[in-house]
Amino acid sequence: MKKIILFAMTFSWSMSLLMANNAILEKTIKENQGIDVKVVDSKPTDIKGIQIISLEQPNGFRMPVLASDDGKTIIGISELLISSDENFKNTLRKVYEESLKHNKTITDKQVLEIFKKYDKSNVVKLSGKDKSKTTYMVVDPNCPYCDQEIQKLEDTLQKSNIELLVVGALGMNSIQKAASFYDELKGKKSQKDKITLLKSVFQKTYQPKQVNTAQIVEIGKELAQAGVTGVPYIIRK
Repeated sequence: MKKIILFAMTFSWSMSLLMANNAILEKTIKENQGIDVKVVDSKPTDIKGIQIISLEQPNGFRMPVLASDDGKTIIGISELLISSDENFKNTLRKVYEESLKHNKTITDKQVLEIFKKYDKSNVVKLSGKDKSKTTYMVVDPNCPYCDQEIQKLEDTLQKSNIELLVVGALGMNSIQKAASFYDELKGKKSQKDKITLLKSVFQKTYQPKQVNTAQIVEIGKELAQAGVTGVPYIIRK
């Protein structure tokens, strides 16, 4: 019985210490970066004095960091990781991948809300062979990887419907091309004509018209706030 009581007391003390250090860590970030975060997970490592911490921001996005046991030093991490400690490396990689997966879930949800918001004005809808599935694409006319997706639209349409947002993620020229595309799209009725126009806008020779770009800029801001950091951004449902 004494051993059980002793274990319970030790466990309780350890948990209290951990919670106190997490509070210090949250305070450290708030004081230095002005960001409110909360610790949602922590994993010990074989490196003395270092933990792997998952932080959650107010918008729900998570980021993995390395932190000292006392919560006073925090080091950001990225995909680049060099270590001869396989256990540490694998644990850190797992936490990093879990954060990416969690964040993409949030971004996907917010991006789909943006598609819904601009459904009548800016979303290009193409009917596919399998109407039970939809591929959502955010593309930029100056993005070569987006161009690859556009050039294989017919193949994608064999597997699903397609909904697209053409945006200006890569600068003013992209914004002008996207705005010009939507202006020209008003005169295209058939799906074939819409696809032909789409492909033409992604050609380097395409010269945009001088049209209002305000809505393209606004959509870009909303996508950035949703967590879209690169194009093409693709969701398959």
